[in-house]
Amino acid sequence: MKCPLCEIMNVISKKWALLIINAIGNTNSIRFGELKRVLKGINSKVLSDRLKDIELVGIIHRKSFDEIPPHVEYFLTDSGKSFRKAMIPLMDWFYSRHKHNSQTPCDIAYQIEKRD
Repeated sequence: MKCPLCEIMNVISKKWALLIINAIGNTNSIRFGELKRVLKGINSKVLSDRLKDIELVGIIHRKSFDEIPPHVEYFLTDSGKSFRKAMIPLMDWFYSRHKHNSQTPCDIAYQIEKRD
């Protein structure tokens, strides 16, 4: 039997993974280029690798459009939406200890989830 924490850590312990999940969750769907702009500092190779990893565990879905030029959009699955909600207690813990008045993608996600 696999350890649940080990399975979770295999995905979320990789740099950028939680930020990617969060950024996708802030939208209904998002294209690769926009995701790269939101995640300032990530390079294309790392973003591509993390998206594949996260998709493999069923947190996000990749949808390809048969158009010219072709494009791809990413969105959270139902499992991904529940995973994102599970991140809120960690943010509660952070905000209870720090005064934070910015509008990062994490702040936006926190405000959305607390409002709902």
